[in-house]
Amino acid sequence: MAVNIANISDSYNQGLYDVGESNRKDRESVSANMSVNSQDAYIPAGKETYFTYTSNGVIAGEELSSVGNEKSCILPERYNASKSCYIYYQGKRISEYELIQIAVETEAITLDESKPIGWNTSNAYDALMYSKATPLYDWSTTLYSEDRMYVYRVENGQITGGTATWYSDGTTFQDTADAIASGTPLSEMDRSRLHDLMLYDRELYDAAVNIGTAKREYDTFTNMYQNGQLTEKQFKHDCYPLLLLLFGKDADIHSASLLKDMDDFFLADDFLTQAFARYDPDHEKLITDLFANKNYHAYSGMY
Repeated sequence: MAVNIANISDSYNQGLYDVGESNRKDRESVSANMSVNSQDAYIPAGKETYFTYTSNGVIAGEELSSVGNEKSCILPERYNASKSCYIYYQGKRISEYELIQIAVETEAITLDESKPIGWNTSNAYDALMYSKATPLYDWSTTLYSEDRMYVYRVENGQITGGTATWYSDGTTFQDTADAIASGTPLSEMDRSRLHDLMLYDRELYDAAVNIGTAKREYDTFTNMYQNGQLTEKQFKHDCYPLLLLLFGKDADIHSASLLKDMDDFFLADDFLTQAFARYDPDHEKLITDLFANKNYHAYSGMY
């Protein structure tokens, strides 16, 4: 069972996840799309017992007295192998065994003991994790887990697995994006982490690069203007692409209020938060058109 997300574009996700996995040994990955093999095939015995669960996930009926009320006994013994597989759920590291328990306890799934372990495990992932997947930003289509610990692979409109977003030092994909967007040149960034971000969330990578480029341009134009290297008219002319990025077709170099808003934006303490939240890929297209088709050049020599 998989979550149908056919309406969400997966243009940046398909075909990317099998590349570079050998270089990601410092990160755990989600073993979400479990295949059913012969060892996991469940063949009911002649006197098979089918368990019934209460709303608290406790086995009800005659078996209750024999297994007791211990949480470790909620699932049949054959699920014990799942205790050695770990994932992050709501920011906490838990085993797949615990994930299935939570799904049963909360009645998110009904455990079907006529099915293989992988079938029930997949249902738990679908109910508790995949169904909660959302993009990081309104302009993005790349899906992340609820706690942002995983970025998901999407194939044919369905989530089929995912990749951890953190590194062994505690930094994440978002930290890499923040560093780029703050204006750090790509040449000074860790190449493997740039590759990871580009590979697993190209939308976030592109946004970070465009924001970082705009930040460097703003700093350059402002310094040149303050040092007398640009006149006020030249400064405003050079800032036009930045106004396009922020305000789209409403950009106007003669608007004092827009110029002030631009200054407030680039100088804000929460610049990165604002920048990613208000980023608009359609505005970036206006800038591309400006450079490609309108012979636009800056007095500062930046473009």
